[in-house]
Amino acid sequence: PDLEAELQLDRLKPRPSRRVLLLQGHQSSWQHELVVAPGTPPVCSNLTAYLREAAEFKDKLSPVALSVALTLPREAPRLVLYGDTL
Repeated sequence: PDLEAELQLDRLKPRPSRRVLLLQGHQSSWQHELVVAPGTPPVCSNLTAYLREAAEFKDKLSPVALSVALTLPREAPRLVLYGDTL
């Protein structure tokens, strides 16, 4: 089955006021479908993000929260994802 991966940068802020954007596309989120098949090597994705100019936002002290989500497609209800978060 395929996995749907999603990355959210500065997710605690509303979209228009997010302080961190991805270099490619200048968006605060990234979505990608990961193909999972037995015997295939791991796939790595490198994403470059940047901090907007300090003059463009007011909140300079709160941390930048990131989130990564991996979900199964809806047509695979019998599968379960298991993992630990460090």
